[in-house]
Amino acid sequence: DTLDGSREAREYELRARLVRSVTEGAYNKLRPPPESLADPSVDHVISARDAARLRGGGGIDAVLVLDPEPALLPRHALAEASAELRRLVAQRTQESINPCNRGSWHGFLPLDADKAARQGLGPSTLALLRKLGALPALVSRCGWGRPLVLPPAVQLGFYPGGSGARYSPHLDRNPGEVGLKREITFLLYLNVDWDTDRHGGCLRLHPPDRASGAPVDVAPLGGRIVVFQSGKQLHEVLPCDGADRLALTLWCEYE
Repeated sequence: DTLDGSREAREYELRARLVRSVTEGAYNKLRPPPESLADPSVDHVISARDAARLRGGGGIDAVLVLDPEPALLPRHALAEASAELRRLVAQRTQESINPCNRGSWHGFLPLDADKAARQGLGPSTLALLRKLGALPALVSRCGWGRPLVLPPAVQLGFYPGGSGARYSPHLDRNPGEVGLKREITFLLYLNVDWDTDRHGGCLRLHPPDRASGAPVDVAPLGGRIVVFQSGKQLHEVLPCDGADRLALTLWCEYE
């Protein structure tokens, strides 16, 4: 996805659309409803009021920035999962070819617990994936404008510290996107002991227009969850210094 008008960006988008059109039929069979992964242990994370605010989709005020208590995982377990996922970066990710997202690395992990376990992931990472996968059900049960489904995998995103890697302002689903059905973006940050003043790496949320106010920066603190409508919230990832930035992204889709 890109808002860049360069020839390189247009070629990247055309390739991405071609891949999506060829694989769409098989992919659609792998998308279960959110309720299939519901987990009572995360019921406190997103309230009915949060879901209603998200559903409104009216600018930055509709973005959910959540630091739940209790957290999805205790601090020691989050650190354990983060360490394992950092080790996986070299094995299961590839450098981005998106011209608007140069220098970052991305890979995918299965949402299905059995498939994730067969890949040898540790108990803390499995618990984290399970709880992240349960969050869309908290929104779906409060009502949405159209049926929601889950993708088969979540994205692991890695931005090397000091590399200048960043993601330019973009939507996770552009208007008129062909075959891309991202509806709600769920971000989960894995950066234990993150110091925003020293490390940077914020998620920058842009208002719908300049008259709506200034951008808002959200620190990628370990355990923090950010949720927004994929096709409405313009955002970017700022460069990080002195520390590597790690996040999981789950794109809940429409049927």
